[in-house]
Amino acid sequence: MIIDTHFHAFPGKYLELVPEAQNDVRGVGFHAFDHREYLDVMDQYGIDIGVLSNTGGRIEKEGNRARALELCRIINDSFAEAHAKHPRRFKAFARPPMVDVDDCVRELKRCYEQLGMHGVMLPTNLAGRYLDEPDFRPFWDATAAGGKPLFLHPANAPCQANWNKYSLQQKILWPTDSTLAISRIVYSGIFDRYPNLKLIAAHLGGMILLYLDRLNWREGNPECKLEPEHYFKRLYYDTAGPIRTAFIKLACDTVGADQILFGSDYPHGRAGRDDQFYPMTLSAMDELDVSKRDKEKIYYQNAKKLFGFEEG
Repeated sequence: MIIDTHFHAFPGKYLELVPEAQNDVRGVGFHAFDHREYLDVMDQYGIDIGVLSNTGGRIEKEGNRARALELCRIINDSFAEAHAKHPRRFKAFARPPMVDVDDCVRELKRCYEQLGMHGVMLPTNLAGRYLDEPDFRPFWDATAAGGKPLFLHPANAPCQANWNKYSLQQKILWPTDSTLAISRIVYSGIFDRYPNLKLIAAHLGGMILLYLDRLNWREGNPECKLEPEHYFKRLYYDTAGPIRTAFIKLACDTVGADQILFGSDYPHGRAGRDDQFYPMTLSAMDELDVSKRDKEKIYYQNAKKLFGFEEG
């Protein structure tokens, strides 16, 4: 069994309202989510469940409250529909609007109570704002009360134009922004206030696992009670790539196989190939030198436990 927890889709109505979202630097033009197309690819690569997500990194960019809510409801309704039609194949992360925190809380409640969604997903920054800022406290209250996983996915950040050349936003800034956003969450003491928080770091957490000793430094007066490494080792890290086997092994050795989730980053790829990451990720997992038991944890057991998915 394989559960893909890093599995993106783009509802057609969303793409119509956000046409710039179709301009993907990786060479794949985003196209409307088609259930049959996705199921066929999943069957081709032996993927049993895909947990649908859409970062919607541009949703907060204009600061338009009504538009943000509309776009998020389009995403959430589309994913809920896919789950209703194919409950054993599609699960889904909710995308709440973050321009207005009251809208966020109401939409999360709707997603959990009416749509039956399985977690919440946000980009690592919200038009340059980060989730440890005090204004987002109601979001954390609602997320903790829901008891479902939070998935943070990297996004472009307002920054110097130096990052734009050679597509370095995508190549370097995204893992950097993951490291920044999650470190701010750790240092600000959010895990102390919400000890049962379940947080998934995309793409093996950016640079976190390579710099734990450096991240443990107490300069800057971190507010977390324990050594930062304690919290970083509580995170879940997905294998979405492109990734090399050695990095997955490093993650297993550092935080343990119990904290690793299988993720592919479907449908992204290179040069117009929208299924390229499945063979790459599956090959890396096949080469991974860990026990069969640990591979099963990464492929599906950790996700089933984290999300509370039922058998079948």
